[in-house]
Amino acid sequence: MNRPSQTMLDPAADAALLLRRIGFAILALVLPLASLISRRAAVILVPIGVVLLVIAALIEAPRWFGANLKGSLTSRPGLILLGLVGWAVLSLVWSPFTGSASDKAANLFLAIGLGFSGAAALPERMRASNLNLAALGTGLASILAIGLLLTETLGPSGARATDAAGSVERGVSVILIMSWPALAWLLSRERGLTALGLALVVGVLAVTRYEDGEAAAMLFGAIAFGVVAANRRFGARLVAAVTASLIMLAPLLPFLLLPFLRLVPNAFSTVALGLDIWADIISTRPIQLITGHGLDTVLRGRITGVLPLEAPTTILFETWYELGLVGASTAALALYFAIRAAGHMPGALAAGGVAAYVTAFSLAALGFASFQTWWLMTLTAVALLFTAIARGQYRTERPVAPLTRRPKAPVVPSVQ
Repeated sequence: MNRPSQTMLDPAADAALLLRRIGFAILALVLPLASLISRRAAVILVPIGVVLLVIAALIEAPRWFGANLKGSLTSRPGLILLGLVGWAVLSLVWSPFTGSASDKAANLFLAIGLGFSGAAALPERMRASNLNLAALGTGLASILAIGLLLTETLGPSGARATDAAGSVERGVSVILIMSWPALAWLLSRERGLTALGLALVVGVLAVTRYEDGEAAAMLFGAIAFGVVAANRRFGARLVAAVTASLIMLAPLLPFLLLPFLRLVPNAFSTVALGLDIWADIISTRPIQLITGHGLDTVLRGRITGVLPLEAPTTILFETWYELGLVGASTAALALYFAIRAAGHMPGALAAGGVAAYVTAFSLAALGFASFQTWWLMTLTAVALLFTAIARGQYRTERPVAPLTRRPKAPVVPSVQ
């Protein structure tokens, strides 16, 4: 008598699946919601989520994880990014603020290390049930953010309300950048109406943050999304070339824009003053244009009076002032290859990935967050979400049925 076959239980595999689901849920579901409540949510949650993903990978396939991590670090984009971090660390030698610069370098190294480790820990085939959490988390957080903003508008003012408002504003920033992988996932699953509803809610949130440039950054991201959706390869190359060129040609901006801004001094007086300071720094310190002044010299320079308070806050100025030509060219190459790699992702992920890069770059160029730890961790989470969604796409296509029927083979009678 044959007994029915029973599925063998593997406690280690079950534990790995559970840890992976919890880790991914922290990044996709908990992070956008918690960012509305705590200002340091990303700093705490992203490392926890990545550690759980790494533990799951070590339990399930440690050799596979090691091979993935090694391959990512030795790839061309990986080596360029490591070169950028290495130059930033080397700039500590001539930075006058070694203590704070060391903390900044450690945060940058931690964010990149978490990104590489998390991407290597993700399985080759992600389950759709896990990836649905990206859209669910962004959607719930968006609705909650709108409710909190309405409560903030109608509620009393005070120190406690001000602190809560700061958390909500930072949480809205997290939701905006995390909306791109959520929209890309919905579009890749042909859930157009759901994606449209999420886009409308995110658009409303972006309008509430127009003063910090986030509405403009989301608009630039939407334009990049449309360009790549129209022509994936050409669009990705165009966007990559434009962003990399902006970084490399940034020292020319003060000399190119100042003559035009001086024609309307009242409208752009602050911008013109910042560009004037930048032009004076380039003219009087040509040697530092190559090496930079060292990491964290922009922020500390404003505090100590070395730099005027009106100095530009854009990442373009900070990169050239702190890391010089070497750091700027390395950063431009890293961003160029990152956008090109995003353009090779399947379907709507290419447009969503490029749009996320453009949004993050635009925010940094407009002076938002730049190298703050919570923003670096948020960008790490977004990169991991895109990597996971890319590995959750269909790998095979159904064969196309022929339009014409093939004639049946004649039946040959068998000889008895």
